[in-house]
Amino acid sequence: MWVKVVTPSLNKSFKFQSDWPYNNSQAYLLKNIVDDLEKDNESECVENDDSYILTSKVNFPNNPSLVKQRVTLDKDLIIKKVEILNNDGISLMTFTVTSTNYKPSFDESFFEINSIINNSNENNSDNQQNEENKNDNSTTTSTIDDIIYPLYIPTGTVLTNEEKVSKTDGERVILTFGGDKPFTLVEETTNKESEFTVVPTYGEPYLLIDTVAALSNNSINWVSNGIEYYIVSDVLAQNELIEVAKSVNVVSVIK
Repeated sequence: MWVKVVTPSLNKSFKFQSDWPYNNSQAYLLKNIVDDLEKDNESECVENDDSYILTSKVNFPNNPSLVKQRVTLDKDLIIKKVEILNNDGISLMTFTVTSTNYKPSFDESFFEINSIINNSNENNSDNQQNEENKNDNSTTTSTIDDIIYPLYIPTGTVLTNEEKVSKTDGERVILTFGGDKPFTLVEETTNKESEFTVVPTYGEPYLLIDTVAALSNNSINWVSNGIEYYIVSDVLAQNELIEVAKSVNVVSVIK
């Protein structure tokens, strides 16, 4: 099946060939929650005064620390909260449900990519106009003012080279890490396409804090706050690529 990740800020849609929605646990998808409960022959149910607590195994192939889900339902069997736990029973991810609509209605164009892009562009245009009226300037992504360094680096690995180069429409930074587990981190500016563009993307989608990354056996790349990041290594395992990426992306989100 095709999975499309729409990025209105770049006027792009990244197209993956993947069964990711069906083969991975998702704390925010009812079908995936139910599937995990049904697949686990050792799932448990505990009744409290005002709720039911269901516990089962989960499947997060790229994050082995996530091993169980704890689903809280009220007495009407309405899901109120889903927690993803590690081996110590500590919640590392929580999805809280404030209301549930089992019979929603959507316009026929609701899931059409062009409709999503057009609606987002209209909202962004209004927001940008408001900001320009207030500040008389606009944000661009033609330069990299601050290089983002990963907060997590594997033991025995150090930064060995740093290079900033100009490209036709911006800048690119190349950070080379050497040692026991070498890898390369590339950061480069991005620009919004003049026309809507569909980009075939290699790898599997991976939820990375504020965005969706493309994860392969030896690389991970994503776009955040107008900067595209790319990490590649012939040595790092996928979980290590993810840890480095998370440590980069959390800094860009904080900034």
